[in-house]
Amino acid sequence: MIQRLKIENFRNHIKTDISFDKITVLIGSNGSGKSNILEAVGMISFCRSFRNENAKNLIKYDQDFCKINSDHLEVILSKTPRLSLRAKENGAVRKLSDFIGIIPSVIFSPETLSIVTGSPGERRRFLDLLICQFDKDYLSCLIDYERIRKQRNFLLQRIFERLSEESELLFWDEKLIENAQKIYSKRNESVDFFNQFLSEVYAKIAGDPASQLFVRYEPKVNLLELLHNNRRREIAAGKTLFGPHRDDFSFILNNVELANFASRGEIRSAVMALKVAEIAFLKEQRKKSYRNTEPVLLLDDIFSEFDKERREHLGEIIQQYQTIITTTESEHLSSDLIRKAKIIKVKNGKIE
Repeated sequence: MIQRLKIENFRNHIKTDISFDKITVLIGSNGSGKSNILEAVGMISFCRSFRNENAKNLIKYDQDFCKINSDHLEVILSKTPRLSLRAKENGAVRKLSDFIGIIPSVIFSPETLSIVTGSPGERRRFLDLLICQFDKDYLSCLIDYERIRKQRNFLLQRIFERLSEESELLFWDEKLIENAQKIYSKRNESVDFFNQFLSEVYAKIAGDPASQLFVRYEPKVNLLELLHNNRRREIAAGKTLFGPHRDDFSFILNNVELANFASRGEIRSAVMALKVAEIAFLKEQRKKSYRNTEPVLLLDDIFSEFDKERREHLGEIIQQYQTIITTTESEHLSSDLIRKAKIIKVKNGKIE
């Protein structure tokens, strides 16, 4: 559980010190800085913004650094002498790969809908960030895979320019496939977990017990054959055309692909169901870790997107977890949720 957050020079917050309960509601108008508090919590979890923009923009425009402190953890982002990020635990600098996931979190914001409606890269990023919060071997494997892929791409370009031989690809093929199989395995495990719960959770949020929602993931696992059969294509392209970096998965609601045929309300409900399944998966996996830390659910102004009935169902579900909610109006939340929550007003980057 995250108990306290201190923010300095982050977005529009000069100095903010805030304490959280199990359920905390941040109320403020658009641009007040309430969502920036959630973003700061995300930085403590992921060492990156969930908004996927230039990290330099996180630092207040007239300052050289920003600092986020949560209990025993600290993230410092500096502009000079060059943009850099340092992460500390109990005052000691940690590698980012060791720091990510110490406090796990799950974010649902308007941008999160891109998991369904956006590019395959958005869906891969979602799944990879989830797994990296509890599996450091997976994070290392992703890093190794990207390094190998870049080396292989460089070699493909040299072969096209007749500066290297095709036989040199065999070594990199083997290394690429070795890491790819580990990535496929862990992604499959995660998707299988989601599919045990998605329909049940979606039915509660949507109020439709007959609905069936699942994730379809069909990676091209016969990678060796694909690489060998497409040598000419890859050499001409100068890049690796097959592997987990090209994976995609889709959401199927009542036998129909969600992205193509569902209403915006159905997409919101499906993503919320995915997020509830995500936090349950994190909680389950963290039990196996020496850091058995409860994940935090971050809900960024999403209650206004749901009708009253779905808000009620959602409010019941999230009370199982520590949850931090932003909203422009308390009327968007159920009376039961408001009664149980700590209410904090935010205005112009300050706590009122």
